[in-house]
Amino acid sequence: MDYRQYLKELTSRPIPKETGFPEAEYRRRVAAVRRFMAERDLDALLVTFVPNVCYMTGYQAFAADLFACMVLPAEGEPTLQVTEFEIPGALLSGWVQDIRAIKFTASDSLTRELAAVLVDRGLDGKRIGIETKRHGLSVDTYEGLKQAVPRATFVDASDVVGHARVVKSAAELSHMRRAADMTRKGIEAAVSAVRPGATEDDIASVAYATLVKAGSEYFSCQPVVVAGHRTGWIHTSHHGLVVRPGHTVMIEVSGFWHRYMAPIMHTVSVGEPSHAVQRLVKASNDTLELLFETVRPGRTAHEVWREVSKGLRDVSAEAYSTGMFGYSVGLSLPPTWREAIIVLAEGVDRPLEPGMTFYSPVTLRHPGTMGIGFSETLAVTETGCDVLTKHDRTLTVVPAA
Repeated sequence: MDYRQYLKELTSRPIPKETGFPEAEYRRRVAAVRRFMAERDLDALLVTFVPNVCYMTGYQAFAADLFACMVLPAEGEPTLQVTEFEIPGALLSGWVQDIRAIKFTASDSLTRELAAVLVDRGLDGKRIGIETKRHGLSVDTYEGLKQAVPRATFVDASDVVGHARVVKSAAELSHMRRAADMTRKGIEAAVSAVRPGATEDDIASVAYATLVKAGSEYFSCQPVVVAGHRTGWIHTSHHGLVVRPGHTVMIEVSGFWHRYMAPIMHTVSVGEPSHAVQRLVKASNDTLELLFETVRPGRTAHEVWREVSKGLRDVSAEAYSTGMFGYSVGLSLPPTWREAIIVLAEGVDRPLEPGMTFYSPVTLRHPGTMGIGFSETLAVTETGCDVLTKHDRTLTVVPAA
């Protein structure tokens, strides 16, 4: 049985759907994206960034690096093209009826069969948006499409889905709150596992097990645990270091529900914290409180950054900070939980809107020696913000012996 017969057999019987939302939610998203398409005078949009494909169709990829494409015409039903291995993700999790599969090992057929869909839909000679600034669309596929449908005009539309995706619906926020409940359980269990003699791996394994037992799906970003000097290195995770007295231990986790998540970062001191640790902890948490007070709809990301930066003035000379006070999160697929749509950072002039959601880690690191970090996930409301993950951000201190 080849993949075509496999798809035919699967669609010949009732499918036990595992969609994250009712079809009406996805139809709402399609309508919103089509409004942005109309502003760009697009006759169709090729959605190839897999998290965007998931947002639009429900498609949950097991291998998120494999090609997928939603062909969304300005009118009519969409088509979803996936590789043979990802047929289950399209059928179980998705709502789109027209599913086209391609052979995993026949990359040349990808362009040919996608071009055939465009021709069948009358799109040769039309203006078609593509996601050139997102992962998913290779140069080979792009060049092949230009040759296969030579009368079409392809234009960059990398931000079209993001314009709709950045503002979460009530249904999406509900999923994020459910994920936040899992996250709190995971962070509490991991913090409780910190003790002298434990390894970073020991602590991470508790986080993994607790999150999965709480109902989490597979992770887009794995639980992060670093101790000792490794807390002074950004973007590292557990590597077996043994926890010792005097260490700080940074833990960052999230649960996942229908691909929606809400992370938390917390820090533990093994033994009484030094004056330096206390200074950094206070600066981190004071800055987060300033953030919660500053976030308001209508304010730009730059204006928020400018105000919140004041919270780090006293420690900016001694500790490294990213200078970013939040990035959009919500739906994600591996290898990251970042949506890469908007950040709360210098020079970003986009106004905040109710329904935008941000993960806001405030980490401070003495390079290569020591670091701390705390965070929350928040949603912009009509009047301010709602902290979805609200937890006790007091520095946890465990006995040194």
